[in-house]
Amino acid sequence: MENKKDDQALPKRHSLRLPGYDYSLTAAYFFTINAQKRRRFFDIPELYTSLLENWQALPVRFPGVTLDEFVIMSEHVHGILWLDQQVKHPPTLSAVLGAYKSITTLDWLNYHKKRGLVCSRHLWQRGFYDHIIRNDQDLLEKQQYILSNPLKEQEKKRNS
Repeated sequence: MENKKDDQALPKRHSLRLPGYDYSLTAAYFFTINAQKRRRFFDIPELYTSLLENWQALPVRFPGVTLDEFVIMSEHVHGILWLDQQVKHPPTLSAVLGAYKSITTLDWLNYHKKRGLVCSRHLWQRGFYDHIIRNDQDLLEKQQYILSNPLKEQEKKRNS
């Protein structure tokens, strides 16, 4: 017999993934990952370096991953990566981005530990936003969005 109290205690999570889509298929994927509570953690130079270096290392960790545009903003990152299903044991988008989040979180924790600073154990918000790139025009639009994002942020700061 089910315990109604236990069912009510756990929030139902809505998946952001496209139902029935195989996220290891050969394709390009646009993504956004937000910092926990949209805090401006990525203005810290050492953390920025970690985010960039770990992004650049993804193809070594995951054969079949090819990197495209990527930008680190103050409280989120945007990127495009390509997955190639032709490799042996192709990774899924979730596996690649999950590893990225995990590795950069360890760097975040070590940064604070070395300095004797207290920090949240959570660098990233749960999950990520993704968009499957559908054609060349879609790819160009997402690349342009990524490249123009820092300029939009600077403009927003000037106007506030």
